[in-house]
Amino acid sequence: MISEPTVFIVDDDLAYLDSISVLIRSMGMNTKTFPSAEAYLRDFDPERPGCLILDVRMPTTGGLTLQESLVQLPICPPIIIMTGHAEVPTALRAMRQGAIDFLQKTFSETELYDALQRAIAKDKANREQYARAKSLAERFAQLSSAEHDVLQRVLHGDTNKKIAVALDISQRAVEDRRARLMQKLQIDTVADLIRLSIEAGLWKSE
Repeated sequence: MISEPTVFIVDDDLAYLDSISVLIRSMGMNTKTFPSAEAYLRDFDPERPGCLILDVRMPTTGGLTLQESLVQLPICPPIIIMTGHAEVPTALRAMRQGAIDFLQKTFSETELYDALQRAIAKDKANREQYARAKSLAERFAQLSSAEHDVLQRVLHGDTNKKIAVALDISQRAVEDRRARLMQKLQIDTVADLIRLSIEAGLWKSE
């Protein structure tokens, strides 16, 4: 498992690519460079933590086009857009698409370092959130359809007796299903059940 984040850099200017990689390594961070968006995509692995620095203007696929593709993925690396020109419309588009920062190539080392720190922190938070959501989905997926029926009625505040009547089963069957679903979800209280269901997007408070 790869735990150390990497700063991935995409720029068709090979001399600049090398110089910024050296600079970032001097800050104590790992880097990997690519001369084009296509080369980056061939190597792309969503499991690798880190962030991405993209040049706006490249011969085939530009930075904003690559960004637009990446933001559709379940886990998109936080992106810093870099350009040699101050272009307000380009900057606005990049930020609307979720870029962490938009830097001109005249940036200071402090500006770059701060942007990288924000991006790497964002990646860590995104991955933790994604892992949590995936874990919740897996836990709820264990429930049978009968247990889901009971779950929905518990979330609406129905008593065991009312659930039994609605589902045409015994109260004992309701109790058994409640116990099994609580066990599968690894929780002990109805409060935990509501919190978990809201977090999983299965229920909204009125």
